[in-house]
Amino acid sequence: MTTDLLLAVLLLALWVGLLALQLADVVLTASRLPQLSAFASIKAALLEAEGTRVAPEQLESWREQVAELDAREAARAIPAGRGATEQLWRATPWRLAPSLLAIILVVLSAVYWPLVLLALPLPVVTYVLALAAARASVAAASARASIHEQQRAEIEELIDRVSRTARKRVAGLGDRVNRALQILREQQG
Repeated sequence: MTTDLLLAVLLLALWVGLLALQLADVVLTASRLPQLSAFASIKAALLEAEGTRVAPEQLESWREQVAELDAREAARAIPAGRGATEQLWRATPWRLAPSLLAIILVVLSAVYWPLVLLALPLPVVTYVLALAAARASVAAASARASIHEQQRAEIEELIDRVSRTARKRVAGLGDRVNRALQILREQQG
């Protein structure tokens, strides 16, 4: 009888551990915020440069940084229209591991019928928690995409404003400056 009690306690501890891990996954996924530091640094640089003359090379550098951010966001974005169930089964199937483990634990505890009664809801609960984590992941991705679009629009507007004051080549200006310097040298020498 001691072995049965030890097995029951061990299985109960495994079930509680599974549920705790899945709850932690749901909480961590739901609380994950998009990384906006790259956008913030570009935006800060553009706000600082606003009203001053900016070299065209600097403008091009900012545009390249925005393009890199777009590529990075496109690589990690969840495709539009993908629901939580599809996300769970296609993109994050590792979240189903606790449900599979719960089914295995139910099958292993089939010899001890009182434990089976306690274990029957475990696969359902673990699947519901995995689905909740997938929903949180889809919601976080949607929020990240929305923030990305908003930040990108603001940055594009700032780049447009800064580019209006950017240095533009003036035809013949270099020749005129060289001629003026040459006249100054002749007058001094």
